[in-house]
Amino acid sequence: MMRKLFVLILLIFCLASVYAQDSFEHTMGQLSPFYPAQEHSEQAHRIEHFIKSALEKADIPYTETPLDTLKDSHSFAHNISVVLPGTGEQNLVIAVPMAEHSSPVNTALALELAEYFKDREHTSQIQILFLGADFIGSKVASEKMQDEKCTLLYLNFKGISDKIILQTGNREHIMPYWMVNYCNRSLRKSGLSFNLRPEQNILYSMGMIPESSPLDIYLDADITALMMYNENSTKEQSASIWVSSFCHFVEDFEKQDLTHHDNEDQNYFIMQVGYSYIIMTEFYIMIFFLVVTGSILFYIILHTKQAKNYVHLFLKNISIVLWTTMMLFIFFQVSTWISELFLTATRLDTQWQTIIPELISLKVLIGLVLLVFLLPAYSQLKQHNLGNFYSGAAIITALLDMIIFMAIDFSFAAYFTWSLLCIFAFAVVRKRRIKFLCMMLSGLLFIRTIYGILFYPALNLCHDLIFSPMWTNLYLAVFVLPFIFMGIRIFYVIPLKEQLKHRLSKLLGYAALLFLTVLAFRFVYLYRPFSDTNRQLVNAVEFYDLDEMRGTLTLESDYKLGIIQVKTGDEEFNISSKEKRLIYDIQRPQEEVSVWAATSRFLDRKTIEFHVATKGKPDQLYITLKAPSKGDKILILESTYPYQIQNDTVSFFIGKNQPIPFELKVTTHKDSAFDAQIEICYSTMPFDFMFYGEKKYCKPSLILAKKLSFHEEK
Repeated sequence: MMRKLFVLILLIFCLASVYAQDSFEHTMGQLSPFYPAQEHSEQAHRIEHFIKSALEKADIPYTETPLDTLKDSHSFAHNISVVLPGTGEQNLVIAVPMAEHSSPVNTALALELAEYFKDREHTSQIQILFLGADFIGSKVASEKMQDEKCTLLYLNFKGISDKIILQTGNREHIMPYWMVNYCNRSLRKSGLSFNLRPEQNILYSMGMIPESSPLDIYLDADITALMMYNENSTKEQSASIWVSSFCHFVEDFEKQDLTHHDNEDQNYFIMQVGYSYIIMTEFYIMIFFLVVTGSILFYIILHTKQAKNYVHLFLKNISIVLWTTMMLFIFFQVSTWISELFLTATRLDTQWQTIIPELISLKVLIGLVLLVFLLPAYSQLKQHNLGNFYSGAAIITALLDMIIFMAIDFSFAAYFTWSLLCIFAFAVVRKRRIKFLCMMLSGLLFIRTIYGILFYPALNLCHDLIFSPMWTNLYLAVFVLPFIFMGIRIFYVIPLKEQLKHRLSKLLGYAALLFLTVLAFRFVYLYRPFSDTNRQLVNAVEFYDLDEMRGTLTLESDYKLGIIQVKTGDEEFNISSKEKRLIYDIQRPQEEVSVWAATSRFLDRKTIEFHVATKGKPDQLYITLKAPSKGDKILILESTYPYQIQNDTVSFFIGKNQPIPFELKVTTHKDSAFDAQIEICYSTMPFDFMFYGEKKYCKPSLILAKKLSFHEEK
């Protein structure tokens, strides 16, 4: 009997798994033709219709929220919200973008989650939020969430992948420890593979990732939010396993205590060990710091004489420390100048983001060459116990690094505490092999983090490291001092004759110089920044003035344009240029546009109705009113769309993919005088635009401009 029951349960599980896979993949297959989609576009309307039909079929209630309620923005789209009540008071929001940068995976996964939880008992109130517009949809939703104390998961997957990446902050905020820890625990239980990226919290806390993120609106509104995304769309896992695992993750996650905790610990340390993560809270970091520093102090008390000797040697030879710091600073400054000169000579100055690891290697190698050639100068210093001086100098400069960098950000505490422990062990042990091992271990965490930063990439930090201003080079010099002194100490105690040491240092210097030469030769003569998989972006902007009846085509790229064939409308021409920007005069575009305004007056009011009609479908419409002089003000009494007044300019928030023909009604004072500038923007060209170029791709756009004047006669 038990065997039959087991077989029956197994059969039901297999059938459910197959059904989940078929349902999910079928949903993705139906949604895929609609992506990519802009907000309020035809494709977006089809996605919305599909979502509502699927929810109605599953008997899941939903509400729609228009996105035209904000005073400082406007969209013609709307959010779709599914609320599944829970047994507790906490709120979990799963936000899913429907348009812009989304993919069918997010929408299909959200529908699967709605199906999964509709008949299951769960602790949290689960809200599945389909965002009609990435920015405005999030802004409208966040205003309501602020009063409800919500925890939010933002799904931004590009495809089914075996590696989920968690974004735990932005340029101003870091997720509290409890949120990251809950995700870590629930993801491990569900069997999903994920990446916390240990270095990202340091970068966020230092403000080194200034790029905008979909999380910005929620985090700026003090909503605890975390984004889940992937970089690859490889389908290494079957859909059924992936979807089922993700549902189990949400099921385990929503049972946690998601209410706002009293201890919003943001100074935690993440360390990856194999496929697992160790997360140390601020409390444990402080315990680690106190244990290490306390142990060092206890050792100093037991060996007071040796400690005094180290301090005496350090003070006696402090000029060596200052001289080494100055030389390192000079080396880094010289390597910065050489790197900038190299990029200018190879015309890669605007493509440095594509070769960050190589540029960092170039800078390190330049400094290494200069430093290795300087090593013999240290061995010329014949003072007694100079080896102990380098060990003591390594400890003292490590303490100095800790004070400086922990003052910049407390997140560095774990790194520098570990480094100090290894450097102290380096100083007290006698065996050369153990010294060498301690020196390697002292920089282990830094190397792992730097590797993550270079391949993250954190462009702001990488830019500062490559094109370092003077203060950055000084910080770098101070940072590497302990490791330089340990290296000199190792070199100093090598059991070789002085003559052999000189030859060894020269050999290392020549080897580094040879490698540097080969690297430079490769970039000067062999490196090609673009390939079939990494094509050169060329922005092609057609601007046409409907008043003066003339237009221009601007071709612009971060790299030289090279050879390009362009056909726009009835015009066709070839380009062969080493410039990064070219402007051509063009004929009137084939697109027919009608822009006009009707004015009516009543008492002391003047009402203007703007009308825009075009055969094509513009993506964006901009209307601005500008006063004749900076001192004049424009008084807006009524408007059919929200607006913003800045000095002598009024800008209207219209939204993307506005209905055509378009109308805007504005009421002002009867004596108001201003010029109206109307710009009609297309990202999909309404006429033939052909672009040919080897390893290039074009991002075309068309801007039609019209000016209308409204000046009262005196």
